[in-house]
Amino acid sequence: MSGCDTKHDGEGNPDAGRDRVLGWVGGGAAIVGTAGALSVAEVGVAGGPAALVAIGVVLAAAGAGAILGFFIGFAVAWFDRLFVQNPSEITMSGCVLCAGKNTGYPPFHDNDWTFNLGGPSLTVDGPAGFGLTLDVIRTRAAPGGGPAFTVVDPASMLAALHCEIGSRIGDYAAVGAAAGSVAGAIAGAVIGAAICVALGLATFGIGALLCLLAVAIAIAVGAFAGGAIGNTIGAGIGWIADAASDFDERGEAISSGCLMTLTGRWVTDSSHQHNEIHDISSAQLIECNDCVGATGSSSSGLIAAVGIGRHPTGRDP
Repeated sequence: MSGCDTKHDGEGNPDAGRDRVLGWVGGGAAIVGTAGALSVAEVGVAGGPAALVAIGVVLAAAGAGAILGFFIGFAVAWFDRLFVQNPSEITMSGCVLCAGKNTGYPPFHDNDWTFNLGGPSLTVDGPAGFGLTLDVIRTRAAPGGGPAFTVVDPASMLAALHCEIGSRIGDYAAVGAAAGSVAGAIAGAVIGAAICVALGLATFGIGALLCLLAVAIAIAVGAFAGGAIGNTIGAGIGWIADAASDFDERGEAISSGCLMTLTGRWVTDSSHQHNEIHDISSAQLIECNDCVGATGSSSSGLIAAVGIGRHPTGRDP
């Protein structure tokens, strides 16, 4: 099952989060690469084959820093992307233009249940007393959250408010990957140093440069392997946590083509530069009448209040 994407209908950078992670990648490469260059300078390079080894040391060190920067930067960006608004909780009604689960392997997929609520019937139901309008809900940035721009549902091209029910997979995978990458880098440094000692390379001249190269490569390999393993372990723990809860039942209770009322935490998602409800705390089913392509409004006025994760007759078929 695929999740629901959004598309800015004007300004906005949907890849702002990716750009921040790339900043960490570049910073990590610069810092560790510089450390490698300084280590080479201490050894001294006379030219010839030694110069090629020295270049290899700097490149391997920069690569190790880039890998560490990616895993650490992704974790930082992941947990620092959502900024809570005031009021922190809102209630919105509209047509569920899209409903789906962003299934796949993290960090490429976070496994959240995602929805686009919108269409002509999109309205603000509460809370009262805050001067909330559709424009405010969709474009007012939370303090510290950066800009927020309007989005549309890509399939219908109707105005939308993105809504999510968060999975534990993304959280645990981000932590596991960052911790694993750091641990792997440390282990790689130890292994690389042991190789140097075993081969008697930690002496001077080209031997010392070869030692530095071995350590830099070992750190890079360890950082990548540790990050990948930690990511997988974290994702597995998150999957177990989701399976042990009513996570999927809650997501399956919200169906595309239905008029619904959703309540949840109102946030600015700085990684995509839009506002959204994340997480949805409750849902009310008004009517399922193919509101995406049909009337866009309730024809019978049926109001069926349900707790999220449950339909009046049981689990959503």
